[in-house]
Amino acid sequence: MRAQQFTILRLCRAFSAKEVFMKQHLMRNINTISRCAALYRDAHLADCGLSGWQAPYIPEICAAPGITQDQLALRLHVNRSNVTRQLAMLEENGFVLRRRSESDRRAVEVYPTQKAEETLSAVRAVYRSWREKLFYDLTSEERDRLESLLERLARRAEDIQ
Repeated sequence: MRAQQFTILRLCRAFSAKEVFMKQHLMRNINTISRCAALYRDAHLADCGLSGWQAPYIPEICAAPGITQDQLALRLHVNRSNVTRQLAMLEENGFVLRRRSESDRRAVEVYPTQKAEETLSAVRAVYRSWREKLFYDLTSEERDRLESLLERLARRAEDIQ
């Protein structure tokens, strides 16, 4: 009986270790894709004066002028201090204006400048180019399936958060 319990315990431990490894491997791959995407944006948006980590802010701010810093943090899934830091650089480089909200003096609203509006098409083009290069050898069915699975995981991650 003890030998059987030991074997079962070993199998459970082995399975758990394998499961943990697979989850870490998946998360490492997702993280690698995210970081490589930021590096790609860095290289292709440098002429516009944007970093790869600032680029996601431009479409969000242009789509919702007056969005608050807290709303940006929620939409981009980053902490508020990162948003504050990135917006300070975007403001310094002429992409955004920040103002205290009239209705809630604690909130800071963010508005795109003409420079941000003019840069928006370049940002979208870089995103499009990245997607095309990343998915070039996937069939449309594979793309659809991957997108569906990642959307499910993203929703679940938001719920867990």
